[in-house]
Amino acid sequence: MVNLSVTSSVLIEEGLALSLASELEAEAYARATVTLDQGGSRKVSLLPQDGTPVLLAVRASTASGEQATVRVRPNPPETGDDAEQNWIEVDGALLISGADVLKGLGTPRSLGIENTGAEPATVDILSCLDLS
Repeated sequence: MVNLSVTSSVLIEEGLALSLASELEAEAYARATVTLDQGGSRKVSLLPQDGTPVLLAVRASTASGEQATVRVRPNPPETGDDAEQNWIEVDGALLISGADVLKGLGTPRSLGIENTGAEPATVDILSCLDLS
């Protein structure tokens, strides 16, 4: 059993402050790190076919530690389908928590990643799985 604490906050200058926190239980997790040149792309396998994904986190950064711009595509097709649909733009970070939300994205077992920024990017991916 893996106990996860997910914390995030939204702060609007001189306005709303909204803290978000949740505790998730998962039986397994997978972590991957890939570095892509400008315009580079890659498919990354995340999870086995059994179980339910409960969390997907993506962080993209440049060599200097600045936010990088990439796009990710849940369960990219095996063929050379270059359709622009199903891509999610990521500017620095993406956090998706909840089995129902991930099911709406097609229950991601793998991600296609493309560096759309102006310099090389390192992309860290964390995916968590509930086996029950």
